[in-house]
Amino acid sequence: MQSRWSRFRFVGTILLLASGPAVAEPLFTLTGDGKTFLYRARPGDNPGAVAEMFGIPPREVAAFVAANGISDTTKVGAGFVYRVPNEAARALAERTATLEGENSTLARTAGEEHTEAQRLARAAEDARTEKARAESRAVQLARLERIWPWAKALLVLLLAVAAGAFYTAVAAMRRRAEAERYARTLASELEEKRKAALTERQESARRVIDLEQRVRTLEAQLGPRVVVGGRGSD
Repeated sequence: MQSRWSRFRFVGTILLLASGPAVAEPLFTLTGDGKTFLYRARPGDNPGAVAEMFGIPPREVAAFVAANGISDTTKVGAGFVYRVPNEAARALAERTATLEGENSTLARTAGEEHTEAQRLARAAEDARTEKARAESRAVQLARLERIWPWAKALLVLLLAVAAGAFYTAVAAMRRRAEAERYARTLASELEEKRKAALTERQESARRVIDLEQRVRTLEAQLGPRVVVGGRGSD
């Protein structure tokens, strides 16, 4: 980490030097993507000195030399263009990529949290609605609990009235049945009496007829009597 920061400080120093007067030739240039320094060697430069100039650690000098296609470090003369990786740009790119990944993760997490917050808000709203319904039911139950004794008494009274009405109806039906039986019995008795009276009248008529027949018979047997001079003759 310390080597990297020292490398950043060195790169900063180089940038300051590179931004010197426009008339002076710049020490190095950057490729178009900004990821590589292009350094043209000057008299007396060698790969080790160039690596040290750009803050490359000794353990990475061999890789630096190989990356620049140098097979013999003693034969590199002035004017050779070294390609030096821009560690600051690479680290910045890596950091940018990391930050973009973290930002994407945070955005996704924020979206998920927002969705979860909306779900929790809906759940809370549903809970409030259910609470209001429960409170309303509780109020109704409390009201019913207060009026239940009166309702129970009224129910008992209604049951008693219904029982009385049923008993009265049953008694009325019994009385009606008894009245109908009495009426049928009375009608039967009247019919029998009527028949008996008719029979008696018929018998009386026969007796009258019999008496009239006897009277006629007697009159016929006795014959007519003529009264002469105050005496009758047979």
